[in-house]
Amino acid sequence: MKRLIAISMATLLSACQTSTTPKEAPLEAPQDTTVMSLNQASASDAGVRVATALTQRYMDTRLNCGANSMPAFLCSGIILRSTVPAPGSQYFTWNPSPNSQKSGGVSFSYLRKDMNFKSLVFGQTSGLIFLPVLNQLPGTRKIEVLCAYPVDGAVQLRDKPGCGAHPYAPDLSRRCQTIGITTAEQWIANKKKNGWNSCSFDVRDSMNQLAADSFYQSIRAHNLGNYFAGAYDYSELILATWPQNIPKELPIEAFYYITTGLPGARKDQRDFYAQTAGKVVPVIKLTLPATNTGNAVFSYNPADQVH
Repeated sequence: MKRLIAISMATLLSACQTSTTPKEAPLEAPQDTTVMSLNQASASDAGVRVATALTQRYMDTRLNCGANSMPAFLCSGIILRSTVPAPGSQYFTWNPSPNSQKSGGVSFSYLRKDMNFKSLVFGQTSGLIFLPVLNQLPGTRKIEVLCAYPVDGAVQLRDKPGCGAHPYAPDLSRRCQTIGITTAEQWIANKKKNGWNSCSFDVRDSMNQLAADSFYQSIRAHNLGNYFAGAYDYSELILATWPQNIPKELPIEAFYYITTGLPGARKDQRDFYAQTAGKVVPVIKLTLPATNTGNAVFSYNPADQVH
């Protein structure tokens, strides 16, 4: 990676050291080339910084962000959503789906060294990553995380906003705290009684001093249940739905892809650039861990970028 950037910078220096352009040659061409090289180097530097920041947050397994009222997702781990880009401009992946607009909740996953999984929802291969609230830039929305599931919460049929009861187990799939479940051990025992008994850990701001531990219990339950390689073993967060068509206000840190998902991530980057009048968000390759104790890898490659 550094070698690629170094090559770009070496090219720039070489261009600056060339002899004076003959009078009959157009003077604009060398200047345009220099500006292009500077822009490419700047974008590469930014992309590398994003990949580094993602790696650092992934490896950061803190219990909270400095207080019992501040869950770890506010400053550590990766908050990601898997999506499917549509042809043309039928819709944009950063807009909530019709179902999310109706329910008031948008599904994400949470990936961290102590909350690994091997695949994404429905086998999807690209999507977007949100900056955690405490890392967000001015002018972007702080979108609240409402609840957390140690695995896929099967939220499509649940009570709004996706944190409530499931119709297949209406009594024991409600908000965990409502049915007396406050620990990972209790969550696992409840689910073992019936596979649909998957309650949601409430992590809203209103949980106050209980919020950080509530989220951490979802991480513990993920590991106690040995969830990693199954079809639905990815974790699930429900975030509050945001309005349509506000890309500039969203805390999007990166568009990512796994395996064959590069075309989708590139389309997202291209669409985002067009809809925000030139804002560049890097495309990052995510390599999910091969084992439960392995590490996810985040990498930036200039060749993956459209902008």
